[in-house]
Amino acid sequence: MNLMLRRAASAFPTSSSRRLFSGSCFDSTAPAAAASPDSSPGGLYGFPVLRTAKGFRRFVDDAIERSGELVSYVSLLPPSGEIIRALDEISDTVCAVIDSAELCRNTHPDREFVEEANKASMRIIEHLHFLNTNQSLYDAVKRAEDIPLLTDEAQRAAHALRTDFEKGGIHLPADKLERVNKLNVEIAHLGREFNENIMIDPGSLDIFPASRIPKHMHHCFKPIYQPIHKMTKGELKVEDIKKEKGFRVRTDPSMLSSLLQFVSDAEVRKQSYITGNSAPHANLGVLNKLISARHELAQIMGCKSYAEFAIRSNMAASSVIVSSILLNLSKIVKHKADEEFLSMRDFKRQVCCGENLDLEPWDESYFTSMMKSSLYDLDPSVIASYFPLSQCLEGLKIMVNSLFGATFHKVAFAAGESWHPDVIKLSLHHPQEGDLGFLYLDLYSRKGKYPGCAHFAIRGGRQISEKEYQLPIVALVCNFSTGTGSMAPRINHCDLETLFHEFGHALHSLLSRTDYQHFSGTRVLLDFAETPSNLFDISAHTEVGMFEMLLTEQLKMNFGRNWILVLSLSILVFRIFVCKAASKLFLLLL
Repeated sequence: MNLMLRRAASAFPTSSSRRLFSGSCFDSTAPAAAASPDSSPGGLYGFPVLRTAKGFRRFVDDAIERSGELVSYVSLLPPSGEIIRALDEISDTVCAVIDSAELCRNTHPDREFVEEANKASMRIIEHLHFLNTNQSLYDAVKRAEDIPLLTDEAQRAAHALRTDFEKGGIHLPADKLERVNKLNVEIAHLGREFNENIMIDPGSLDIFPASRIPKHMHHCFKPIYQPIHKMTKGELKVEDIKKEKGFRVRTDPSMLSSLLQFVSDAEVRKQSYITGNSAPHANLGVLNKLISARHELAQIMGCKSYAEFAIRSNMAASSVIVSSILLNLSKIVKHKADEEFLSMRDFKRQVCCGENLDLEPWDESYFTSMMKSSLYDLDPSVIASYFPLSQCLEGLKIMVNSLFGATFHKVAFAAGESWHPDVIKLSLHHPQEGDLGFLYLDLYSRKGKYPGCAHFAIRGGRQISEKEYQLPIVALVCNFSTGTGSMAPRINHCDLETLFHEFGHALHSLLSRTDYQHFSGTRVLLDFAETPSNLFDISAHTEVGMFEMLLTEQLKMNFGRNWILVLSLSILVFRIFVCKAASKLFLLLL
């Protein structure tokens, strides 16, 4: 799509955290740099301009003004590495607005902030399309790319920027370029509408009686009541009218996963599956428009399909290669998949006493869980008892310290920096390198919040001067249950995998050190961005034994003061046999 706006790797499906140029101008003749979020206290995410919702308007105005100054500056520069730094600063300036607005519109409980973030996002994206089709910037980056004395990273940045410009259609005739710009804006609007519809209407159904929902899930849903009438021979009396309790069940992705795994009532699973995979109905029209716009864009850009257009700048480079990989993988696993399917179908027939029963799509999670419980004597609720969320976070901190020598510390918010009482802020510190970055944790489900789990970049890291590095700021957003009564929030093993995965994205952003924010953290090729997070979430499987000791009070009871020593030895064993190679690979990937 564009030079400055490469999409950041986030679990969020259409995150607008995209790359623009980001960097800072070292030349003393360059215009003064805009203030960073750390230069003044207070304001949402540490940006002083965001002390109020309407601050987003000023945020956009300042970014447009600053990028305009830098465009003029770049157009006058001779071929040099300073061109790349100035382009990177434009990217950093614009992406700060895009990424902050994206996080705000998906998590902020105040509707005014959400609406202002929406407006800001669309304004800055439209400005971004102007930047991505600016001929003077394109000419400047081509001049810079030909300089043989650039550093390796600067050379790669110049190449990436030029490629992104061309992906935005800057090399096309004027009429086609204008159409590409309109299509990109339309696609951005449709993507926004698609996700807003999901947040507004994630789907729900009413289940009666309440007994059809497992007791341990009752606290997740809103109780509802319907009248039931006791049939009598005579006239119906008021005292004969009773109310039956039920639940209004949400079918957002997180809740749907739990329903399909734990609900024994096949009809409830079926209705939940259908509702969860068909709502919101408004998105059918949005999808049709989106498919049409993407296809037209791809054809103008000389591609047969949008898949070919989207993949060609990534590592896979070709949709044909991707299809080949998937088909070959399918052949490899087909035999094992067929075996597992038949085993699960036979297990269902045995449990349900039906010889001709088929395995339905809404059966997979339920019977997989039941088979594991039967074969390995596993109870999901007992497993969840080992994973109080607070202790899982402590376990992650210990692993990060063990693997990378860095420590997370909880830090206080400045005025207006947080967006909800549940949010906490952590800094990552290394004894030799100092502060590495900041992480916001927004982990609990609430109304109006993005329904999945995602890593959001707020600010990328970059080298501002020889002595100053702009620290990355990221947010980890999840939708875990808050727990009931005095019971601490607990997560199942599937949620633990998700937490590890998203935490891996956050670590990728916090640990990477790049001259240009264009390459900071997850701002890499999309088919590479999942590698560090997948390496990290392996730990959710290989490290369960260590976590059992960490997360239960029995550890302290059984080993007394030596429980820390036992835990340390467990981590050491884990590092030797599992993490050593993985951590080295993780660091090489940063």
